[in-house]
Amino acid sequence: MLHTFTAEQAAVRETAAAAARKINETIIEIDRQTGHSREWWDAIHLLEREGLLKLHIPKELGGGGHDLFTVVLAEEEIAKVDGGFANIVSHEACSYLIFTNAREAALRDDCLKRMSQGDLTCIAITEPDVGADLARMKTEARRDGDHWVITGDKRVASLAAAAGMYLVFAITDRSKGTKGISAFVIHKGTPGLTVGEPDDLMGYRQLPPADVHLKEVRVPAVQLLGEEGGGLKIFAQALNVGRLGGGTQALGIAQGAFDLALARAKERHTFGKPLIEHQALQFKLAEMQTQIESSRAFVYQVARWMDSVDDISSPEVGRYCAMVKSHCSDMAMKVAIEAVQMFGAYGNYRQYHVERLLRDAKVTQLVDGPNELMKMRIGHALVRNR
Repeated sequence: MLHTFTAEQAAVRETAAAAARKINETIIEIDRQTGHSREWWDAIHLLEREGLLKLHIPKELGGGGHDLFTVVLAEEEIAKVDGGFANIVSHEACSYLIFTNAREAALRDDCLKRMSQGDLTCIAITEPDVGADLARMKTEARRDGDHWVITGDKRVASLAAAAGMYLVFAITDRSKGTKGISAFVIHKGTPGLTVGEPDDLMGYRQLPPADVHLKEVRVPAVQLLGEEGGGLKIFAQALNVGRLGGGTQALGIAQGAFDLALARAKERHTFGKPLIEHQALQFKLAEMQTQIESSRAFVYQVARWMDSVDDISSPEVGRYCAMVKSHCSDMAMKVAIEAVQMFGAYGNYRQYHVERLLRDAKVTQLVDGPNELMKMRIGHALVRNR
């Protein structure tokens, strides 16, 4: 094998692969539904039981205590079956990083224990009229004695309708632009917090977002995460891990699509011989595998490097995560298109799984910032460093 793993990493990887195989038994039915069906919750509970939603959380708080590279290995295996469920693994790792910024150890430990006991999290930052331009954020938090009062609306908030905790970003000082953004944790059931119906999506249907509405939501001052005005740095930590996760999921999706295409090429006969014996198909499969393996090397290298650096919110880390996300998602889209094509008309049938992976591959080019934004980030870094 080209890549070597510790015994612990190999065990997590196999656990994730086994969970993915189990989810694959019902994934077509789950994918047909919008929102959080019984089968969706069954899959979530499976991931929870196997420890795959708390890989990053310290062992003393009920988690696995694993590094980021191990999380990446788990994500990749699950993404071979479904990108949405793989993204939930990444999403929970991002939430863990945000919680570590709690100023009070008691709050941090309480949130992490809730995660380890099965509470899902929702990161609420995007707004109806605000995308990447966070300085235009409209959600505001004002201080009122020992509390903050938060009002605003959030869009595209993943897992909002299933979450037990909400990580909400709001403006606490508009005069400071993005340096006036702060982060708060709000628990489900807090008065003034309401959630809309899950959105109906093309791909990543197992990660349905919903609107989050905050109307005069009062939270204790202790539930401010980090320093006032430090929200953007906190979000950068999660965003970089999320973009690495996006690249990882794209890698897994591409591998899953390739595996289906290869099996089809071996089974399907045309003109008296298996598809795979046609040289034109061999060339396509060879190119697909080469793209996947080169992308895997890139993802693994960046993940291992991130485990060794002191500040994963740094611009340098952000640049490499943008590269991973844009490169791997473009690769996955190309591979998935070729895989569908190899199925011929059957590539359009849900029962063959490959069309779902194509839909998921497209989403990897869009989430956590579209690839055009990734290229802007990389380009700006080149200008600064000339």
